[in-house]
Amino acid sequence: MIPVTVIAGYLGSGKTTLINKFLVEASSPIAVLVNDFGELDIDSKLIDNEESLTLSLTNGCVCCKLSDDIGASLESLKNRDISAVVIEASGVSLPIKIANYGLSWPGFTLNAIITVVDGQSIARLLKDKFVMHTVKNQIQQADAVLLNRSNNLPLEELHKFTTNVIDENEISDFSDLILKEYSPIQLVKEGTTDHASFRTSVFTSNKPVNKEKIKEYFLSNPNIQRAKGWIKEEDGSCFLLQMTPSECNFSFSNSNNETRIVIIYIGEGLPALKL
Repeated sequence: MIPVTVIAGYLGSGKTTLINKFLVEASSPIAVLVNDFGELDIDSKLIDNEESLTLSLTNGCVCCKLSDDIGASLESLKNRDISAVVIEASGVSLPIKIANYGLSWPGFTLNAIITVVDGQSIARLLKDKFVMHTVKNQIQQADAVLLNRSNNLPLEELHKFTTNVIDENEISDFSDLILKEYSPIQLVKEGTTDHASFRTSVFTSNKPVNKEKIKEYFLSNPNIQRAKGWIKEEDGSCFLLQMTPSECNFSFSNSNNETRIVIIYIGEGLPALKL
């Protein structure tokens, strides 16, 4: 039986970083399934070659885009030489449906649901009337909650919803999270699905942009929950953009991408981005 671990967490919580740590530290090959709304950006140094929707990684691991049929994705991995499967749940989804596949699909067994929580934004999210139900359910449905960017967050805030909270600063080997044995897990019924209506928008431009104006736009539109992509400035410099409600960062990129930003937001629409 191949163990399946579901990684959940709200937009920008740190799922990408966590999965990259799994891949770096894995002593045996694992498979990573990324859903259509996923945010996974595997470090380029781990990538060996790409075939269709599958990435072959230099450490023997494999990364696939999750198909509409989760069972079909799992079936495609049966004959791979892998020791475990990690599934990244979308930042706005509840992990229960995916977890139940791990419990019921032949040849696989559910190891755990691990929900990643951003300590810098969790207090605000739990009070946000638009997203609080989604965030609470993601925490309550988890077998373990991984707290990163803890920012001295009192654990009592999370203990209201779960008793198993792990601070990332206390972890010496992240691969232990997907290899350790958790308490026996039962098939889980879906809880409330009362959550906000998330929408996506893609901004592209073949003209130079100003990253300060981009940042100002995000700060003036609180309905934006997540943004990710590349921007190209007038001098030809390219930056990777990572925006969450708690921060907006630009890191220099050696790529030569034109400006392309994916924005996830709540509400009916966003004002035009004027540069």
